[in-house]
Amino acid sequence: MGKDFSLSKNLRRKKLTKEMFGWRVCNVTDGVSVFFNTNKNKNTVLVSVPKKAVKEAYKRNLLKRKAKEVFRLNAKRDKSTDYLIRFNKFVEGFESSLEDFFKNV
Repeated sequence: MGKDFSLSKNLRRKKLTKEMFGWRVCNVTDGVSVFFNTNKNKNTVLVSVPKKAVKEAYKRNLLKRKAKEVFRLNAKRDKSTDYLIRFNKFVEGFESSLEDFFKNV
């Protein structure tokens, strides 16, 4: 068997709450915002791509997959932080900006 490239279940966050939008926010690029807050557990991530912002399901899924992969490869594991990555529109080439964000946080 090869390596497992998926995002492990303990790094995923399942539920979106109103409290998350009160966290500190950083606008990574035009159309991509990252909300973050410290916690006592491991790093977790939730990616939100509203249907109102991106109509096509395959584009929403593509954005989610790419954002989770950037998080998996670049997030610092020694910190305990919850992240919410929110897309307001379809953004081409956001990966490098998001990668820089996770390396510098």
